[in-house]
Amino acid sequence: MTTASSGKPLSRSLPPFSAIKAFEAAARHGSFARAAQELDVTATAISQHVKGLEKWLGKPLFVRRSNAVELTEHGRDILDDVTRILDDIASLLPREREPSAKQTILIAAPAMLIDGWLAPALAHFYEDNPGLLVTLQPADHQKSLQTDNRPDFLISDQDKIADGLLADFLFDDALLPVCSAQFRDILGLRDRTNWHSAPLIHDATSPDDWQTWAKRRAPDLDVHWNDGARYANHWLAIEAARQAHGMFMAHEPLISGALDEGSLVALDETPLSLGKSVKLIRRRGHASPAAIQFRAWLLERVRTR
Repeated sequence: MTTASSGKPLSRSLPPFSAIKAFEAAARHGSFARAAQELDVTATAISQHVKGLEKWLGKPLFVRRSNAVELTEHGRDILDDVTRILDDIASLLPREREPSAKQTILIAAPAMLIDGWLAPALAHFYEDNPGLLVTLQPADHQKSLQTDNRPDFLISDQDKIADGLLADFLFDDALLPVCSAQFRDILGLRDRTNWHSAPLIHDATSPDDWQTWAKRRAPDLDVHWNDGARYANHWLAIEAARQAHGMFMAHEPLISGALDEGSLVALDETPLSLGKSVKLIRRRGHASPAAIQFRAWLLERVRTR
């Protein structure tokens, strides 16, 4: 930038970059202590950086409490811009230097989503992003993001999003009874009156799915919905259904690939909506370049499938 008269560069009046990083980390964690841990400095240093930024801006950014800090209205107003600027800077860094090791993304998710959907999808992610590594951690509560600063994302169907967290919609959850085409044809399962003769398959991590579906779609059908084999996770149950071991009440978004390829067939015309949406949840604030890249990939994948 230059002046019209002299052509000399205009100097920018900017706060110290360390103060901006301290503010963003403290806002994301809601704590000076956890921000200090992330940035490898003391909590006192974080406090001093934030005080300096508040003095530079002429406005308070946080309300201090005994064990936490909360953003003021002005702090909330500037956080999105600060986050965007830091993300832009971070996205440029890999182009300037070759990382010495793979960048890691830690994702917390329910075991069902890990086994039945996310883990199989990662093969496609690695094809597109060979320099990144994803670690999966079983969890199903937003506290995993609020109390542990290690996970980059939580995948969950929880409705209410806690303060300090942001969510991207992934897909609506729904139930759909399935089996192999061979199993369906041998037992005549297009006719539901024959279902009583077919063994049921259950996912032990979601044991009430058959009863939930039956109450809405087949309340008068004479089937013992609790009977049948139980498998440790959704992925094993899906494989059992593929191998013609029985009928399985699947979560439809997790079996779209199997339906497309024909290894499973639907036993109901439409999935039964559970009224829940699965979301990609993240902390409000700056994310690593690897996390930004993963989020963009996952949102594009669910959008195009």
